[in-house]
Amino acid sequence: MRSKGLKRGYNGRFVETELKKVDSKKREDLLRTKVPSQSTSRVPLVITFSGVVPNIGHILRKHLATLHTSDRMKNVFPESP
Repeated sequence: MRSKGLKRGYNGRFVETELKKVDSKKREDLLRTKVPSQSTSRVPLVITFSGVVPNIGHILRKHLATLHTSDRMKNVFPESP
C-alpha cells in the first residue's frame, strides 16, 4: 500500500500516518452498519466540470437573495444548492 501511495505522488509521511490510522481500527468496528447522517432537503446542482467556468458556488451564494425574492424559488431553494 505504501508503494502505491508513493507512486501516485503522495508524501511518504502522509502515507505512513494514514496507514497507522487504518491499522489502529478494529475490524468489527469497520464492519458495523453505518448510521446514516441526517438527510438534507437541499437541491443538488450537477454540472459538467470545466476549468474555464468561474466559481459556481460563489456565484450561487451571491445571488441567492435574488432567487429568494420569488416565493416560488424560495420554496424550491430554501438553502443554497
